[in-house]
Amino acid sequence: MSRSLVSFKSWSLVFNGSDFETLRDISLKIVAGERVLITGPSGGGKSTLVRAIAGLVDTSTVQEYGNRTNRAKSVAYVGQEPDEQILFPTIRDEVAFVAETAVADPSEVEGRIREALDSAGVTNPIESSTGHLSGGEKQRVAIATAMASRPDLLVLDEPTASLDGISMETVRDAVHRVITESDSALVIVEHRIKLWRKLVDRIIVVADGRIAIDGPLDEVLATQRGALVALGVWVPGHSRATKPKARQRGAQTVLTTRKLVVCRAEGAKSFRLPALNLREGEAVAITGLNGAGKTTALRVLGGLIAPQSGTVEYLEQSVEPHRIPARALVNLASSVLQNPSYGFGNGTVGDEAPAHERAAVGLRGMDRRHPQSLSGGERRRLAIASALSREPRILLLDEPSFGQDAHSWHDLLDRLRDYLDAGGSIVLASHDQLLVRSLAHRVIHLGETL
Repeated sequence: MSRSLVSFKSWSLVFNGSDFETLRDISLKIVAGERVLITGPSGGGKSTLVRAIAGLVDTSTVQEYGNRTNRAKSVAYVGQEPDEQILFPTIRDEVAFVAETAVADPSEVEGRIREALDSAGVTNPIESSTGHLSGGEKQRVAIATAMASRPDLLVLDEPTASLDGISMETVRDAVHRVITESDSALVIVEHRIKLWRKLVDRIIVVADGRIAIDGPLDEVLATQRGALVALGVWVPGHSRATKPKARQRGAQTVLTTRKLVVCRAEGAKSFRLPALNLREGEAVAITGLNGAGKTTALRVLGGLIAPQSGTVEYLEQSVEPHRIPARALVNLASSVLQNPSYGFGNGTVGDEAPAHERAAVGLRGMDRRHPQSLSGGERRRLAIASALSREPRILLLDEPSFGQDAHSWHDLLDRLRDYLDAGGSIVLASHDQLLVRSLAHRVIHLGETL
Protein backbone atom coordinates (compact mmCIF):
# COMPACT_ATOMS: atom_id res chain seq x y z
CA MET A 1 0.00 0.00 0.00
CA SER A 2 1.44 3.40 -1.04
CA ARG A 3 2.46 5.85 1.65
CA SER A 4 0.02 8.70 2.29
CA LEU A 5 1.66 12.09 1.72
CA VAL A 6 -1.27 14.44 2.23
CA SER A 7 -4.75 13.90 3.59
CA PHE A 8 -7.76 16.13 4.22
CA LYS A 9 -10.90 15.06 6.03
CA SER A 10 -13.97 17.32 6.15
CA TRP A 11 -11.58 20.28 5.97
CA SER A 12 -12.68 23.89 5.42
CA LEU A 13 -10.81 27.18 5.27
CA VAL A 14 -11.98 30.73 5.93
CA PHE A 15 -9.74 33.78 5.52
CA ASN A 16 -9.83 36.11 8.52
CA GLY A 17 -12.31 38.92 7.96
CA SER A 18 -14.14 37.03 5.23
CA ASP A 19 -17.81 36.16 5.47
CA PHE A 20 -17.58 33.05 3.29
CA GLU A 21 -15.63 29.80 3.21
CA THR A 22 -12.98 29.71 0.49
CA LEU A 23 -12.82 25.91 0.67
CA ARG A 24 -15.57 23.74 2.13
CA ASP A 25 -15.73 20.16 3.34
CA ILE A 26 -12.63 18.97 1.46
CA SER A 27 -11.83 15.27 1.80
CA LEU A 28 -9.01 13.75 -0.24
CA LYS A 29 -5.79 11.75 0.05
CA ILE A 30 -2.66 11.88 -2.10
CA VAL A 31 -0.22 8.97 -1.96
CA ALA A 32 3.40 8.49 -3.00
CA GLY A 33 3.87 8.30 -6.77
CA GLU A 34 0.37 9.56 -7.58
CA ARG A 35 -0.15 12.06 -10.40
CA VAL A 36 -3.10 14.39 -9.90
CA LEU A 37 -4.52 17.13 -12.11
CA ILE A 38 -6.63 19.77 -10.35
CA THR A 39 -8.86 21.89 -12.57
CA GLY A 40 -12.12 23.82 -12.46
CA PRO A 41 -13.60 27.30 -12.88
CA SER A 42 -11.44 30.39 -12.41
CA GLY A 43 -11.77 31.52 -8.79
CA GLY A 44 -13.13 28.17 -7.63
CA GLY A 45 -10.40 27.60 -5.03
CA LYS A 46 -7.79 25.56 -6.92
CA SER A 47 -4.76 27.67 -6.00
CA THR A 48 -5.78 27.88 -2.35
CA LEU A 49 -6.20 24.10 -2.23
CA VAL A 50 -2.79 23.34 -3.73
CA ARG A 51 -1.11 25.80 -1.37
CA ALA A 52 -2.72 23.84 1.46
CA ILE A 53 -1.53 20.59 -0.12
CA ALA A 54 1.99 22.05 -0.23
CA GLY A 55 1.72 23.11 3.43
CA LEU A 56 1.82 26.81 2.59
CA VAL A 57 -1.30 27.96 4.41
CA ASP A 58 -0.52 31.00 6.57
CA THR A 59 -2.31 29.96 9.75
CA SER A 60 -2.20 33.53 11.07
CA THR A 61 -4.53 34.71 8.29
CA VAL A 62 -7.10 31.90 8.19
CA GLN A 63 -9.37 29.72 10.27
CA GLU A 64 -9.25 25.98 9.56
CA TYR A 65 -11.86 23.37 10.40
CA GLY A 66 -11.57 19.60 10.09
CA ASN A 67 -8.31 17.70 9.62
CA ARG A 68 -5.31 18.37 7.36
CA THR A 69 -2.21 16.17 7.53
CA ASN A 70 1.02 16.48 5.53
CA ARG A 71 3.51 13.61 5.85
CA ALA A 72 5.69 14.36 2.82
CA LYS A 73 9.39 14.56 3.72
CA SER A 74 9.98 17.26 1.12
CA VAL A 75 7.62 19.41 -0.95
CA ALA A 76 8.45 21.71 -3.86
CA TYR A 77 5.94 24.32 -5.00
CA VAL A 78 5.84 26.56 -8.07
CA GLY A 79 3.13 29.22 -8.10
CA GLN A 80 1.40 31.23 -10.81
CA GLU A 81 3.38 34.47 -10.78
CA PRO A 82 7.07 34.23 -11.78
CA ASP A 83 7.95 37.61 -10.25
CA GLU A 84 6.85 36.42 -6.82
CA GLN A 85 9.16 33.36 -6.83
CA ILE A 86 12.58 34.64 -7.88
CA LEU A 87 14.68 35.64 -4.86
CA PHE A 88 18.31 35.78 -6.00
CA PRO A 89 20.21 37.99 -8.47
CA THR A 90 21.43 35.25 -10.84
CA ILE A 91 20.06 32.00 -12.22
CA ARG A 92 22.85 30.03 -10.60
CA ASP A 93 22.21 31.54 -7.16
CA GLU A 94 18.49 30.83 -7.46
CA VAL A 95 18.87 27.12 -8.19
CA ALA A 96 21.93 26.67 -5.94
CA PHE A 97 19.97 27.80 -2.89
CA VAL A 98 17.86 24.63 -3.13
CA ALA A 99 20.51 22.32 -4.60
CA GLU A 100 22.95 23.00 -1.75
CA THR A 101 20.41 21.84 0.83
CA ALA A 102 19.25 18.85 -1.22
CA VAL A 103 22.58 17.01 -1.59
CA ALA A 104 24.78 15.57 1.16
CA ASP A 105 28.03 15.83 -0.83
CA PRO A 106 29.02 19.42 -1.79
CA SER A 107 30.80 18.07 -4.87
CA GLU A 108 27.39 17.10 -6.30
CA VAL A 109 25.90 20.61 -6.15
CA GLU A 110 27.06 21.82 -9.57
CA GLY A 111 25.82 18.63 -11.22
CA ARG A 112 22.43 18.98 -9.54
CA ILE A 113 22.16 22.62 -10.66
CA ARG A 114 22.96 21.76 -14.27
CA GLU A 115 20.60 18.78 -14.25
CA ALA A 116 17.73 20.92 -12.95
CA LEU A 117 18.34 23.71 -15.48
CA ASP A 118 18.56 21.26 -18.38
CA SER A 119 15.43 19.41 -17.31
CA ALA A 120 13.39 22.64 -17.21
CA GLY A 121 14.72 23.82 -20.56
CA VAL A 122 16.62 26.83 -19.19
CA THR A 123 19.04 27.87 -21.94
CA ASN A 124 20.12 31.27 -20.59
CA PRO A 125 23.74 31.56 -19.38
CA ILE A 126 23.88 30.37 -15.78
CA GLU A 127 25.21 33.72 -14.50
CA SER A 128 22.43 35.70 -16.20
CA SER A 129 20.67 38.31 -14.09
CA THR A 130 17.22 37.12 -13.07
CA GLY A 131 16.08 40.73 -13.38
CA HIS A 132 16.69 40.58 -17.13
CA LEU A 133 14.57 37.47 -17.71
CA SER A 134 11.14 37.48 -19.31
CA GLY A 135 8.14 36.16 -17.38
CA GLY A 136 8.32 32.82 -19.16
CA GLU A 137 12.07 32.53 -18.58
CA LYS A 138 11.57 33.24 -14.87
CA GLN A 139 8.93 30.52 -14.73
CA ARG A 140 11.34 27.96 -16.16
CA VAL A 141 13.97 28.97 -13.59
CA ALA A 142 11.37 28.57 -10.82
CA ILE A 143 10.52 25.09 -12.10
CA ALA A 144 14.22 24.17 -12.28
CA THR A 145 14.65 25.34 -8.68
CA ALA A 146 11.78 23.11 -7.57
CA MET A 147 13.19 20.14 -9.45
CA ALA A 148 16.63 20.56 -7.88
CA SER A 149 15.28 19.22 -4.59
CA ARG A 150 13.88 15.98 -6.09
CA PRO A 151 10.91 16.26 -3.73
CA ASP A 152 8.50 13.63 -2.45
CA LEU A 153 5.71 15.89 -3.65
CA LEU A 154 5.93 18.33 -6.56
CA VAL A 155 3.12 20.92 -6.60
CA LEU A 156 2.74 23.10 -9.69
CA ASP A 157 0.12 25.86 -10.06
CA GLU A 158 -0.40 26.51 -13.79
CA PRO A 159 3.33 26.11 -14.50
CA THR A 160 3.08 26.59 -18.27
CA ALA A 161 0.60 29.49 -18.41
CA SER A 162 3.40 31.96 -19.24
CA LEU A 163 5.24 29.68 -21.67
CA ASP A 164 5.35 29.35 -25.44
CA GLY A 165 4.33 26.05 -27.05
CA ILE A 166 7.84 24.63 -27.29
CA SER A 167 8.62 25.55 -23.69
CA MET A 168 5.34 24.00 -22.53
CA GLU A 169 6.33 20.66 -24.00
CA THR A 170 9.88 20.98 -22.66
CA VAL A 171 8.60 21.58 -19.12
CA ARG A 172 6.02 18.81 -19.35
CA ASP A 173 8.68 16.34 -20.51
CA ALA A 174 11.02 17.54 -17.75
CA VAL A 175 8.35 17.04 -15.10
CA HIS A 176 7.72 13.57 -16.51
CA ARG A 177 11.40 12.67 -16.21
CA VAL A 178 11.70 13.97 -12.66
CA ILE A 179 8.66 12.20 -11.26
CA THR A 180 9.51 8.99 -13.13
CA GLU A 181 13.12 8.88 -11.94
CA SER A 182 12.36 9.91 -8.35
CA ASP A 183 8.84 8.46 -7.93
CA SER A 184 7.71 11.88 -6.71
CA ALA A 185 4.01 12.51 -6.42
CA LEU A 186 2.71 15.26 -8.69
CA VAL A 187 -0.14 17.70 -8.08
CA ILE A 188 -0.68 20.15 -10.91
CA VAL A 189 -3.26 22.88 -11.43
CA GLU A 190 -4.12 23.40 -15.07
CA HIS A 191 -7.15 24.65 -16.99
CA ARG A 192 -6.29 22.78 -20.18
CA ILE A 193 -6.15 19.02 -19.85
CA LYS A 194 -4.61 18.12 -23.21
CA LEU A 195 -0.97 18.98 -22.43
CA TRP A 196 -0.87 16.82 -19.29
CA ARG A 197 -3.31 14.06 -20.24
CA LYS A 198 -0.71 11.32 -20.71
CA LEU A 199 1.14 12.25 -17.54
CA VAL A 200 -1.61 12.28 -14.91
CA ASP A 201 -3.91 9.48 -13.79
CA ARG A 202 -6.42 11.31 -11.59
CA ILE A 203 -8.49 14.46 -12.00
CA ILE A 204 -10.02 16.60 -9.26
CA VAL A 205 -12.43 19.37 -10.28
CA VAL A 206 -12.80 22.18 -7.73
CA ALA A 207 -15.79 24.51 -8.10
CA ASP A 208 -17.24 27.03 -5.64
CA GLY A 209 -14.77 25.89 -2.98
CA ARG A 210 -15.81 22.23 -3.12
CA ILE A 211 -14.62 19.08 -4.84
CA ALA A 212 -17.18 18.58 -7.61
CA ILE A 213 -15.52 15.61 -9.36
CA ASP A 214 -12.72 13.26 -8.27
CA GLY A 215 -11.76 10.14 -10.19
CA PRO A 216 -9.49 8.44 -12.74
CA LEU A 217 -8.84 10.87 -15.60
CA ASP A 218 -9.78 8.63 -18.52
CA GLU A 219 -12.92 7.43 -16.79
CA VAL A 220 -14.05 10.97 -15.95
CA LEU A 221 -13.40 12.16 -19.52
CA ALA A 222 -15.43 9.23 -20.87
CA THR A 223 -18.39 9.43 -18.49
CA GLN A 224 -18.60 13.06 -17.30
CA ARG A 225 -17.62 15.08 -20.35
CA GLY A 226 -20.83 17.13 -20.23
CA ALA A 227 -20.33 17.98 -16.57
CA LEU A 228 -16.74 19.06 -17.24
CA VAL A 229 -17.83 21.35 -20.08
CA ALA A 230 -20.59 22.84 -17.90
CA LEU A 231 -17.99 23.66 -15.23
CA GLY A 232 -15.78 25.49 -17.73
CA VAL A 233 -13.07 22.84 -17.99
CA TRP A 234 -11.10 22.93 -21.24
CA VAL A 235 -12.02 19.44 -22.45
CA PRO A 236 -9.76 18.16 -25.27
CA GLY A 237 -11.36 18.64 -28.68
CA HIS A 238 -14.28 20.75 -27.45
CA SER A 239 -13.22 24.35 -28.27
CA ARG A 240 -12.69 25.73 -31.77
CA ALA A 241 -11.41 29.09 -32.94
CA THR A 242 -13.85 31.51 -34.58
CA LYS A 243 -12.52 34.13 -36.97
CA PRO A 244 -12.57 37.79 -35.88
CA LYS A 245 -14.89 40.22 -37.62
CA ALA A 246 -13.45 42.02 -40.62
CA ARG A 247 -12.02 45.41 -39.71
CA GLN A 248 -13.50 48.61 -41.14
CA ARG A 249 -11.87 49.94 -44.30
CA GLY A 250 -10.51 53.47 -44.22
CA ALA A 251 -10.32 53.54 -40.43
CA GLN A 252 -8.03 56.08 -38.77
CA THR A 253 -4.48 55.07 -37.90
CA VAL A 254 -4.08 55.27 -34.12
CA LEU A 255 -0.53 53.95 -33.62
CA THR A 256 2.53 54.01 -35.87
CA THR A 257 6.06 52.72 -35.29
CA ARG A 258 9.22 53.39 -37.28
CA LYS A 259 12.54 51.53 -37.04
CA LEU A 260 11.76 50.50 -33.48
CA VAL A 261 14.39 48.81 -31.31
CA VAL A 262 13.51 47.95 -27.71
CA CYS A 263 15.45 46.70 -24.69
CA ARG A 264 14.10 45.41 -21.35
CA ALA A 265 16.86 46.87 -19.19
CA GLU A 266 20.44 48.06 -19.39
CA GLY A 267 22.64 45.11 -20.29
CA ALA A 268 19.74 42.99 -21.59
CA LYS A 269 19.16 41.89 -25.19
CA SER A 270 17.82 44.37 -27.74
CA PHE A 271 15.02 43.48 -30.16
CA ARG A 272 13.99 44.94 -33.50
CA LEU A 273 10.22 45.30 -34.08
CA PRO A 274 8.63 45.23 -37.54
CA ALA A 275 6.90 48.45 -38.61
CA LEU A 276 3.33 48.69 -37.30
CA ASN A 277 0.37 50.80 -38.40
CA LEU A 278 -2.56 50.06 -36.09
CA ARG A 279 -6.02 51.23 -37.14
CA GLU A 280 -9.30 51.80 -35.31
CA GLY A 281 -11.18 48.56 -34.70
CA GLU A 282 -8.10 46.43 -35.36
CA ALA A 283 -6.39 43.85 -33.14
CA VAL A 284 -2.75 42.91 -33.70
CA ALA A 285 -1.17 39.97 -31.88
CA ILE A 286 2.53 39.83 -31.00
CA THR A 287 3.83 36.27 -30.75
CA GLY A 288 7.22 34.65 -30.25
CA LEU A 289 9.18 32.39 -27.96
CA ASN A 290 9.80 33.26 -24.31
CA GLY A 291 12.36 36.04 -24.13
CA ALA A 292 11.64 37.28 -27.67
CA GLY A 293 10.74 40.77 -26.41
CA LYS A 294 6.92 40.68 -26.45
CA THR A 295 6.40 42.25 -23.02
CA THR A 296 9.10 44.84 -23.65
CA ALA A 297 7.45 45.72 -26.96
CA LEU A 298 4.11 46.28 -25.21
CA ARG A 299 5.73 48.46 -22.56
CA VAL A 300 7.28 50.64 -25.27
CA LEU A 301 4.08 50.80 -27.34
CA GLY A 302 2.15 51.71 -24.19
CA GLY A 303 4.48 54.57 -23.30
CA LEU A 304 5.70 52.91 -20.10
CA ILE A 305 9.36 52.91 -21.19
CA ALA A 306 11.30 54.64 -23.95
CA PRO A 307 12.50 52.73 -27.01
CA GLN A 308 16.21 52.21 -27.46
CA SER A 309 15.85 53.78 -30.89
CA GLY A 310 13.10 54.52 -33.39
CA THR A 311 9.74 56.15 -32.78
CA VAL A 312 6.18 55.43 -31.66
CA GLU A 313 3.35 57.84 -32.50
CA TYR A 314 -0.28 57.95 -31.37
CA LEU A 315 -2.91 59.45 -33.70
CA GLU A 316 -0.15 60.94 -35.85
CA GLN A 317 0.93 63.22 -32.98
CA SER A 318 4.54 64.34 -32.76
CA VAL A 319 4.86 63.63 -29.00
CA GLU A 320 6.16 60.13 -28.26
CA PRO A 321 4.09 58.07 -25.76
CA HIS A 322 6.77 57.83 -23.05
CA ARG A 323 6.83 61.65 -22.89
CA ILE A 324 3.05 61.98 -22.39
CA PRO A 325 1.98 62.66 -18.75
CA ALA A 326 0.47 59.56 -17.12
CA ARG A 327 -2.98 61.10 -16.59
CA ALA A 328 -3.26 61.97 -20.26
CA LEU A 329 -1.72 58.69 -21.41
CA VAL A 330 -4.39 56.41 -19.88
CA ASN A 331 -7.07 57.97 -22.09
CA LEU A 332 -5.00 57.23 -25.18
CA ALA A 333 -3.52 53.85 -24.30
CA SER A 334 -4.17 51.60 -21.32
CA SER A 335 -1.88 48.66 -20.53
CA VAL A 336 -2.54 45.42 -18.66
CA LEU A 337 0.81 43.73 -18.17
CA GLN A 338 1.90 40.29 -16.95
CA ASN A 339 1.30 40.84 -13.25
CA PRO A 340 -1.94 42.85 -12.98
CA SER A 341 -1.61 43.12 -9.20
CA TYR A 342 0.92 45.93 -9.69
CA GLY A 343 -1.78 48.11 -11.24
CA PHE A 344 -4.44 47.89 -8.53
CA GLY A 345 -4.80 51.05 -6.47
CA ASN A 346 -8.05 50.48 -4.58
CA GLY A 347 -9.03 48.40 -1.57
CA THR A 348 -12.08 46.71 -3.08
CA VAL A 349 -13.01 45.09 -6.37
CA GLY A 350 -16.00 47.42 -6.62
CA ASP A 351 -13.76 50.49 -6.52
CA GLU A 352 -11.36 49.06 -9.09
CA ALA A 353 -13.86 48.79 -11.99
CA PRO A 354 -17.55 49.66 -12.50
CA ALA A 355 -20.18 46.93 -12.18
CA HIS A 356 -21.06 46.77 -15.88
CA GLU A 357 -17.44 46.19 -16.91
CA ARG A 358 -16.93 43.56 -14.22
CA ALA A 359 -20.11 41.75 -15.24
CA ALA A 360 -19.03 41.78 -18.88
CA VAL A 361 -15.95 39.70 -18.04
CA GLY A 362 -17.76 37.37 -15.64
CA LEU A 363 -16.89 39.03 -12.31
CA ARG A 364 -20.04 39.24 -10.21
CA GLY A 365 -20.85 39.32 -6.50
CA MET A 366 -17.41 40.28 -5.21
CA ASP A 367 -17.68 44.07 -4.83
CA ARG A 368 -16.33 44.13 -1.27
CA ARG A 369 -13.41 41.75 -1.76
CA HIS A 370 -9.84 43.01 -1.96
CA PRO A 371 -8.37 42.68 -5.47
CA GLN A 372 -5.42 40.70 -4.11
CA SER A 373 -7.80 38.06 -2.70
CA LEU A 374 -8.88 37.07 -6.21
CA SER A 375 -7.44 34.18 -8.17
CA GLY A 376 -4.83 34.85 -10.85
CA GLY A 377 -7.41 34.58 -13.63
CA GLU A 378 -9.87 36.84 -11.81
CA ARG A 379 -7.19 39.47 -11.20
CA ARG A 380 -6.39 39.46 -14.92
CA ARG A 381 -10.05 40.05 -15.83
CA LEU A 382 -10.44 42.75 -13.19
CA ALA A 383 -7.42 44.60 -14.57
CA ILE A 384 -8.85 44.42 -18.09
CA ALA A 385 -12.27 45.62 -16.86
CA SER A 386 -10.56 48.53 -15.10
CA ALA A 387 -8.61 49.43 -18.24
CA LEU A 388 -11.74 49.27 -20.41
CA SER A 389 -13.61 51.56 -18.02
CA ARG A 390 -11.23 54.39 -18.99
CA GLU A 391 -12.40 54.05 -22.62
CA PRO A 392 -8.89 54.24 -24.10
CA ARG A 393 -8.29 54.45 -27.83
CA ILE A 394 -5.73 51.63 -27.59
CA LEU A 395 -5.65 48.63 -25.25
CA LEU A 396 -2.35 46.78 -24.72
CA LEU A 397 -2.70 43.32 -23.20
CA ASP A 398 0.01 40.91 -22.04
CA GLU A 399 -1.22 37.29 -21.90
CA PRO A 400 -4.85 38.36 -21.29
CA SER A 401 -6.19 34.79 -21.24
CA PHE A 402 -3.84 33.66 -18.44
CA GLY A 403 -5.70 31.59 -15.82
CA GLN A 404 -9.06 31.52 -17.61
CA ASP A 405 -11.49 28.62 -17.70
CA ALA A 406 -13.48 28.07 -20.90
CA HIS A 407 -16.43 30.19 -19.72
CA SER A 408 -14.40 33.19 -18.53
CA TRP A 409 -12.23 32.94 -21.68
CA HIS A 410 -15.30 33.36 -23.89
CA ASP A 411 -16.63 36.19 -21.69
CA LEU A 412 -13.32 37.97 -22.15
CA LEU A 413 -13.25 37.35 -25.91
CA ASP A 414 -16.79 38.72 -26.31
CA ARG A 415 -15.97 41.89 -24.34
CA LEU A 416 -12.79 42.54 -26.33
CA ARG A 417 -14.68 42.05 -29.60
CA ASP A 418 -17.29 44.58 -28.42
CA TYR A 419 -14.47 47.03 -27.70
CA LEU A 420 -13.15 46.58 -31.25
CA ASP A 421 -16.64 47.01 -32.71
CA ALA A 422 -16.89 50.35 -30.87
CA GLY A 423 -13.70 51.57 -32.57
CA GLY A 424 -11.09 50.58 -30.01
CA SER A 425 -7.76 49.05 -31.04
CA ILE A 426 -5.83 46.22 -29.37
CA VAL A 427 -2.24 45.06 -29.31
CA LEU A 428 -1.87 41.79 -27.42
CA ALA A 429 1.07 39.55 -26.62
CA SER A 430 -0.03 35.96 -26.23
CA HIS A 431 1.00 32.32 -26.41
CA ASP A 432 -2.70 31.36 -26.60
CA GLN A 433 -3.10 30.47 -30.26
CA LEU A 434 -6.85 29.95 -29.89
CA LEU A 435 -7.20 33.55 -28.68
CA VAL A 436 -4.88 34.87 -31.39
CA ARG A 437 -6.89 33.14 -34.13
CA SER A 438 -10.20 34.30 -32.62
CA LEU A 439 -9.33 37.97 -32.01
CA ALA A 440 -6.37 39.19 -34.04
CA HIS A 441 -6.61 40.58 -37.57
CA ARG A 442 -2.83 40.46 -37.96
CA VAL A 443 0.07 38.70 -36.25
CA ILE A 444 3.60 39.99 -35.71
CA HIS A 445 6.11 37.28 -34.80
CA LEU A 446 9.16 38.46 -32.87
CA GLY A 447 12.48 36.71 -32.91
CA GLU A 448 15.14 39.08 -34.26
CA THR A 449 17.71 40.22 -31.71
CA LEU A 450 20.54 42.66 -32.30
